[in-house]
Amino acid sequence: MDVQVNVRERILRPADEVFAAIVDPARMSQYFITGGSGPMVAGTTVEWEFADVGARIAVDVIEVEPARKVVYESAGCGTRTRVTITLAADEPGTTSVAIHEAGWPMDADGVQRALGQAAGWSYFLCCLKAWLMHGINLRLGLDRRLNDVA
Repeated sequence: MDVQVNVRERILRPADEVFAAIVDPARMSQYFITGGSGPMVAGTTVEWEFADVGARIAVDVIEVEPARKVVYESAGCGTRTRVTITLAADEPGTTSVAIHEAGWPMDADGVQRALGQAAGWSYFLCCLKAWLMHGINLRLGLDRRLNDVA
C-alpha cells in the first residue's frame, strides 16, 4: 500500500483548452513552470524548469489522450510517483480536472511528501483556473492576459 493524493477542480473552459494548457510548455509557463523542453507526448521524457526555486525535473510521459487524460511518472518530489490528470466535460464549456498522484511509501516521510504534493496540486489547479478563466498568472503575481501567449 502507498500514500495517495487526490485533488479536483472545476474550470469554466472547454476540455481541449484545459488540456492544451496542461501539455504545452508555453502555456504551462503562464501558471506553473518557468520553462519546458517540449510538449507532453506519450513515450517521451520532458524536462520542466522551476527557475524561481532553482529546480529542474524529468517527466516520463506514459499516456496522453487529447482532452481526456495525461499520465506521467517523475521523481521530482524525492520519490518516483505516478500522476494521472483526468479531464471530464461537465457541461458545454466546463471541465472537471482531477489529479491523482500515488507512490509514496506508507511511512512518516511518505505522508509528509504526499501532504506537500496535495498542497502543491491544489495550488496548481488554482493557478491553472486563474490563468484560463481570467488571464492572471498567480505563480508570478502578474496580470498576463491569454492573448499575450502565441
